[in-house]
Amino acid sequence: MKRRALLIATIALLAVFAYDAVFRLAVSGVVALPSVPGGLKMLTAVLALFSLAHAWYALGVRHTLAFFGLSAVISWAFEQAGVTTGLVFGAYHYTDYLGPKLGHVPYLIPLAWFMMIYPSYVIANLALARRPTGTPRGLVPLVQLAAASAVAMTVWDLVIDPILSGPSARAWIWESGGPYFGIPIQNYLGWLATTFAVYLAYRAVEQHVASAPVGSMPAWVTALPVAAYALMLASNLLSGAAPTAVAPIGLVAMGIPVAVATIGLWQIRSPRAAE
Repeated sequence: MKRRALLIATIALLAVFAYDAVFRLAVSGVVALPSVPGGLKMLTAVLALFSLAHAWYALGVRHTLAFFGLSAVISWAFEQAGVTTGLVFGAYHYTDYLGPKLGHVPYLIPLAWFMMIYPSYVIANLALARRPTGTPRGLVPLVQLAAASAVAMTVWDLVIDPILSGPSARAWIWESGGPYFGIPIQNYLGWLATTFAVYLAYRAVEQHVASAPVGSMPAWVTALPVAAYALMLASNLLSGAAPTAVAPIGLVAMGIPVAVATIGLWQIRSPRAAE
């Protein structure tokens, strides 16, 4: 019963995001549909809750809490160090656009990290391990899956950073600019380092701490995080705030992980949750 409730919540949350962030924008030239109150902050919370609910369904509550806790703490620590020193992502600072801060980092940021960290984790698993969750024993699978997850997560920032640091939002400001739509290349190295640290920490837990049995997961349920990742790309490109050149970059950079993960989905005969 609990798993059914989690699955219903997962589907409902993704449906809300798909409606407001994609469908509503796609038909805006034909019909004006009502938007979900709260704007970007609400949509971030909705997709973060989707990731939490799906992770709970797929991984169990203990592993989900470990994953979210490690993601929140590590991402906040890297962001806080990045803002105060400029050594992680380059010199930047947050404005008040994303709301209240813990230290120099908006509370919303750790949620935004997990919002996409979990779908990227599933995508990497489907691409390399042909299973939606779990990390096989051994150092090589640990590093390979952590690295693949980090790349899947980082390429999203090729799309979102030019939007949120651009003139329409100014959620954060790059103090010295950079060659990629005013963004320094160091930012993407920082993203790789941050996400690799998150995935390495969680996947090490996943390797050594057995999860409670959570049952099988149908292929269509496995596909939901992949759909969330693709919907985020569509939402970003439909927002109207992305520079024109970002569209082909995003379609390639984020389209490849979606395509490879989709192939992995087709090759799974009996999807299972992490053991």
